[in-house]
Amino acid sequence: MGRNYRIYRDGCTHHVYSKAVDGNIIFYSSRDCIYYITLYYHLARRYGIVTRAFGIMPNHVHSNEEAPSEDAFFNFQRDLTRVYTKGYNSEHKRTGRLFLKPFGFAPKTVGKRVRDNLAYIVNNPVVGKLSKNIDSYRWNLMAYRNTDHPFSEKIILSKASYKFRRSLARLQYYYDNGIPLNYACQRQLFDGLSSKEAAQLTDRIIFIHNFLDYKAMAEFYQGSFENVVTAITANSGSEHDIQEDFEDYSVYKTMSQFAMKYGVDLKECNFETWTEDELAELTDRFRRAGFTPKQIRKFLHLKQD
Repeated sequence: MGRNYRIYRDGCTHHVYSKAVDGNIIFYSSRDCIYYITLYYHLARRYGIVTRAFGIMPNHVHSNEEAPSEDAFFNFQRDLTRVYTKGYNSEHKRTGRLFLKPFGFAPKTVGKRVRDNLAYIVNNPVVGKLSKNIDSYRWNLMAYRNTDHPFSEKIILSKASYKFRRSLARLQYYYDNGIPLNYACQRQLFDGLSSKEAAQLTDRIIFIHNFLDYKAMAEFYQGSFENVVTAITANSGSEHDIQEDFEDYSVYKTMSQFAMKYGVDLKECNFETWTEDELAELTDRFRRAGFTPKQIRKFLHLKQD
């Protein structure tokens, strides 16, 4: 991966922004997010990356990272993008880049700039209308600081089915051996589970692969995580160094529900392999439902005019 036009600063934390090519939607399902998070976790351990804030959005990812060296910083970004894209493309039967190259990043050199950036990243799903507050969005990891099951019932092994217990044991094997949960791994883990068990397993996966360093985040708020939550809830933060187009991302959640209503399996689907007639039919349905041409283009990966 080539060097970004911005200058890496030793000893600083950096805002990293990975945006999809053409603004296309990448993260359609929980399986896309789980693969990214577990891959990030294992690579961050390898390269010694400290992550103070993180968030997956439908077509981009934000993180606030501190690396032990410039090489570790760039090698981490290179491997994360390369490996994820290879696995994603293989699963969805596509080719080409997923993310813009080079990725965006900006060093944060003073406390106020860091705090503004942390708030900006954590609040991204709130501002983007994907959640009501910072704790109600699974993919910024904030809900996992106090519990291992924020979005599901607590796991009680004595009452768990044989299939679920086997999935938990297999998950532990993957974790102990440093194996990110690609799509094949996830099929082994999730297939045959009830919706309740799938929610419990998802929480378990995120909890044990949670790389968010809450203590490092709190260092910028007098060491108190209560101060973190209070400050970030009161201030959505700012980012002047990396340009981002703001959207109502809840639209894409609605589009996903609309597509699934017509039998589209977003865990398996790749719109880039659809025929022109298939795309035209769904495009027409989206238009009649009131979605804009730009939203439809991003959701279906249509080429820009």
